Amino acid sequence: MQNNALIKRLHMALTGILLVLVAGYALYQFVFNGAPDDALYAQQRITESTFLYVTKYQGGGATVSEVYRYYLDSDLPGDPMTHLKERAPFLVTDVGNAKVSGYGDHINVVLTGRVYAFTNSSLFYAGGAAVMPVITLTAQGVR
Repeated sequence: MQNNALIKRLHMALTGILLVLVAGYALYQFVFNGAPDDALYAQQRITESTFLYVTKYQGGGATVSEVYRYYLDSDLPGDPMTHLKERAPFLVTDVGNAKVSGYGDHINVVLTGRVYAFTNSSLFYAGGAAVMPVITLTAQGVR
């Protein structure tokens, strides 16, 4: 009888600990991997089927540097922010005036500033066809 009570208490304790761990992990994912508090900063046509969308982080304050996220996508009707919050940017930097040009499936980005994150590929659909441009970055850091 005492063994059954001990096993039940250990089972309840283990279940409680696991519940706290799962809830803590879910909270961590929500806080650190949630959609950023961005607003649309700029929108530009790069090629016939590729548009550049630049968002600016609205949070922070005087001690937080400005953060701009660059996205490539097709022409998004309406408010593009609802779609962009589900996407990952190809470039995260502290400048919003990078020179972006394109020809065919090649996109060239030239900027002077800090680069926080960069990937040289982006995938989106334009007219039902998958578009995966090759992105070239030329960055000169600030001194």
